[in-house]
Amino acid sequence: MKITKGIYTVVIETPRGSGAKFDFDPASGLFKLKKVMPAGMVFPFDFGFIPGTRGGDGDPLDVLVISELTTFSGCAVDCRIIGALKVMQQERDGRRMRNDRLIAVPAVSVQYADCHMIRDLPKDLLAQIEVFFHTYNEQAGKKFTVLSRQGSNAALSLVERAQVTDAPILLIQLLLPLNDSQGTAFSEGLFKDVQVQLTEKFGGLTVYQRSPAEGYWKDGSSPVVQEAMLVHEVLTGNIDEGFWNHLKSTLCKKFKQEDILITSSRISKI
Repeated sequence: MKITKGIYTVVIETPRGSGAKFDFDPASGLFKLKKVMPAGMVFPFDFGFIPGTRGGDGDPLDVLVISELTTFSGCAVDCRIIGALKVMQQERDGRRMRNDRLIAVPAVSVQYADCHMIRDLPKDLLAQIEVFFHTYNEQAGKKFTVLSRQGSNAALSLVERAQVTDAPILLIQLLLPLNDSQGTAFSEGLFKDVQVQLTEKFGGLTVYQRSPAEGYWKDGSSPVVQEAMLVHEVLTGNIDEGFWNHLKSTLCKKFKQEDILITSSRISKI
C-alpha cells in the first residue's frame, strides 16, 4: 500500500538477526516457518514484501529493510524505497527468473534518516548484502546473480510496474446441520444470527442447501448417518484466523456439535 511518494508499506516476514526464514501464507493469513538457516547464518536486516505487488517469481516484491531496528513477523513498516538489486535467479531445476530485491529504509529511522539513495548507504554495506543473498541461495541449491544496482527512481518504477489489482479471492464455506442428533430442526433464529454476523463482517453472503445437501458417515458399528446441511459462503481477500476460530467454537456450542466444517479455497473471476 502506497502512503506518499516513494513511501510504501512493507510487511516483515523474517526479522533481523533471525536464524530461520518465515513466509506469509495468504490462505491461512499466518506466517509459517519455511527453513532453518545454516549454523551461524542470520538475516542482516528485516526482510519482507510489498503487498499488492507481483515479482518475476510470482510472489510479492521482496524488500530488505535497512535500519537500526529489529521488528517482528507481521509488522507493517512504512518505508522509503532507496534502490534495488536487479537479480537473475536460477532454481534447482535450472529455471531462470528475475527475482529483484528492493532496498528500503523505515520512514521513522534515525540512523538512516539521510539515506534517500542507494549510494547513501555506508561503504561496503551493499557488497555484504549481496554476499548474504548469494550464500543464502547457494545453500538452497540456487544461483543468485546481481545484474546491476538500481537507484531510487528505477526501484520505484519497478514497484509501479509490479502492482496488481487482481488481489487473491478466497471462497470460505461454513456448513451447518439443519437438525440435531435426534432429527429435530434447529430454530431459524440460530441461522439468522450467523447470517447477520457474516453479512456484517464480509458485506455479503450466499446461503443454500446443497443438493444433495447431505453428509454421510459411519459412527463405529452404527448404520450410516445422513445429515442435511445448510451452506454459508463468503468471499474475502484473506483469512481472519481469530474470527473463524471464535465463530467455530461458538457454533459448536449452539448447534451441539463436536466439530463444525469450515473450508477455504482460492478462486478466480472469469
